[in-house]
Amino acid sequence: MISPSPIEQHVEIARAFGSRTGPLDDFVRRGVLRRLRRRAATAPDGIDVPITIRPASEKDARAIARLALLDGGRLPAGQLVLAEADGRLLAATDVATGRTVADPFVPSAGVATLLRLRAEQVRPRIVA
Repeated sequence: MISPSPIEQHVEIARAFGSRTGPLDDFVRRGVLRRLRRRAATAPDGIDVPITIRPASEKDARAIARLALLDGGRLPAGQLVLAEADGRLLAATDVATGRTVADPFVPSAGVATLLRLRAEQVRPRIVA
């Protein structure tokens, strides 16, 4: 729930005493709507910049190694897909296994889920 602003609190007090609050009601309504819009614009993971999902290239090897070291996991092998935001690598997923390493200092559970989904989409299908 959004907490009331000081003006909203005063409007409630004025109403309790029977004062006319019409001019303030519009101001309060606009303030509540503005706060709701700001709140809705924030991404669930706290990442409010565009996220790019792309295949890894050779020049990404150092950044992927750093990411694996931060995550405490083994370096993924094979074909990888990456997620980056604002030029910063957030996660990497092995296409064949779906194994993911992610930056533990960024809330990236949603990004890791997107990467696993993308890895599944580009994984070669074996037709029998």
